[in-house]
Amino acid sequence: MTPQSRTEVAFATLPERLSRAAEQAQKRERVEEDLTRWQLLYRRARYYIPVLQWLPHYSLRSFMRDVIAALTLTSLIAPQSMSYATNLVHTDPVHGLFGAAVPAMVYSAMGTCRQLSVGPEAALSLITGETIAKFIEEEEHAHGRMSDAHRVKFIAKIITVITFESGLVTFLLGFFRLGFLDAVLSRALLRGFMTAVAVTIFVSQAPSILGIEAGLNAAYGASSSVLEKVQYIATHLGETHRLTLLVSIIALAALIGGKIGKRTVAQKKGYWRIALYVPEVLLVVVLSTILSHIFHWNHAGLSVLGRVSPGDVKVRVPFVGWGYMRRYVTKSFGTSTVIAILGFLDSIVAAKDMASKHDYPISPNRELCALGSANLFAAFCTGSLPGYGSITRSRLASATGARTQMSSLLTGTFVLLVTYFLLRFLGPLPKCILAVIVCVVVYSIFEETPEDVKFFYKMGSWTDGGLMLLTFALSLFVSVEVGIITSVALSMLLCIKHSTAMRLNILGRVPGTSTFEPLEEDLNDDGLLPVMGEEVPGVLIVKIRDVALTFANTGYLKERLRRLERYGHGRHHPAEEPRREEASVVIFDLTDVSEVDASALQIMLELVDSYAARNVLIYWTQCNPRALARLREAGVVDKSGGDSHVQPSVARALEEIHETMMQVNGGTSGVDASSIV
Repeated sequence: MTPQSRTEVAFATLPERLSRAAEQAQKRERVEEDLTRWQLLYRRARYYIPVLQWLPHYSLRSFMRDVIAALTLTSLIAPQSMSYATNLVHTDPVHGLFGAAVPAMVYSAMGTCRQLSVGPEAALSLITGETIAKFIEEEEHAHGRMSDAHRVKFIAKIITVITFESGLVTFLLGFFRLGFLDAVLSRALLRGFMTAVAVTIFVSQAPSILGIEAGLNAAYGASSSVLEKVQYIATHLGETHRLTLLVSIIALAALIGGKIGKRTVAQKKGYWRIALYVPEVLLVVVLSTILSHIFHWNHAGLSVLGRVSPGDVKVRVPFVGWGYMRRYVTKSFGTSTVIAILGFLDSIVAAKDMASKHDYPISPNRELCALGSANLFAAFCTGSLPGYGSITRSRLASATGARTQMSSLLTGTFVLLVTYFLLRFLGPLPKCILAVIVCVVVYSIFEETPEDVKFFYKMGSWTDGGLMLLTFALSLFVSVEVGIITSVALSMLLCIKHSTAMRLNILGRVPGTSTFEPLEEDLNDDGLLPVMGEEVPGVLIVKIRDVALTFANTGYLKERLRRLERYGHGRHHPAEEPRREEASVVIFDLTDVSEVDASALQIMLELVDSYAARNVLIYWTQCNPRALARLREAGVVDKSGGDSHVQPSVARALEEIHETMMQVNGGTSGVDASSIV
């Protein structure tokens, strides 16, 4: 159907649709009048607890689709969560599984995104692991080396603290309606940070893939830096365990091949799409576990997972009976805040992607509350890793048929079943397989980086490229925490810079008309494009393009106007000689301005006084009634010369200037009228 025919159909059905809308509006009004207090409360509750909204209308068909999606997700998230817990946080895999189960189940009741997959994430697990390694080093430095049993309990408690605090911070961000944070953070900075995280994770997993992790830990401990790991790998390549490397290469090729194959199949239709349901990660885990058990790879020097029990996770109230461990509540708060912010950013990107694809609304503030609640509940399971949204898992959920938040509830349930009934059979699982699974996630991050770099280069955005490189270097060579804090801080500074820069244009007359357009210079292959408008000699016509004039964007208004007055619209440096004569008249076009706050009005008064001291006339044109009322109330109009200095258009202001000059000078202005009017 062509756009024209679609328009004709829309107009043909418009009366019927408008009539139906009016009837529905009247019906809603009658219903709302008859609502009792409890019914109104229930209606409000449905907004804040979305499960009350979608569950009463849930269908068997949706359930079957959600079951298939949940089974597919479980085959991915269970091995991933075990890998993050074992290889990034250096704790028992059961803590990763509970981090995948509990937050997902809670989110299914509170979240607004139907396909969002909530669970442990690589970057967040890396930050958690680095913090725990630092705390262990401090604890051992103060009290001597920990026993293995004490170390396990210590790590579980620190994870609980981080999960609880990150959940609390996330919930409070939503409660105070700070869901706009994702819009103020620079993509270039976040890309630099995520690329550094990918490199850090890859380097941290390389010793496990090569089979030299034990030697690295003996040489540098658990808190070794990226450079120390690279140095150790380079000097100990000769000690590579061949069986471990062979198993890792085969598994890596299988997983990356499966990923590329699924991406190819996703573009096709028909029976080929059944390949999307193949759980390649689960297959690699199961096959490697069986082969390891049959051929006794652990006796050949290959490191395996060993005995793991779900009983290691206890359901307890956090912080009760912890004693001296409570001091880590304040020491880990910075890390928890970083995890909360980064987790929300990952989650909201995934949620918006799913909402756009399936055409339904989401609320960033309610997403924050849902994710915060999910992690607060997860903290009651001692050692449960923080859980946030993943865009790759969410896309898998969407591609395999997830229709409602029930898929998240089912995924959490299936992960718990795996934890209690299948985990005990994974003792022979090679640890290098878990490292390979983590590296596949890193591969996904690396895939996105070159596209962003090429785009920045193509657009000549050297500032974005430089900021990306800065964040990358800080995250990689200083610490991941410093990298994300720098990203957030620089993003905030850039937002402040842009919000305080008032948008001004010098207007010029379009030749042969009374229309005034911005005088702009731009570059093309031949150099500067010609300026199409004509400037009025001695008159500076400035259009303020900001909707609201506030203390933030008017602070440097006088300096900006002075520079425009001297150098005009071109890109000229202040060190150059002035390009214009000082203005005798300044005309402000306030077409776009609708709000003026008190601080901006004070600055306007100072501006009028400074121009009056130089005998410069000021006119205000095309004023919004609300803005004009504020200017009158503050005395700006009176100081400018009264109502005659407020005109409906720039052309009319110029006519007023010419007429006034004629009156004052006895019928002759001494100036060529055509140069003004």
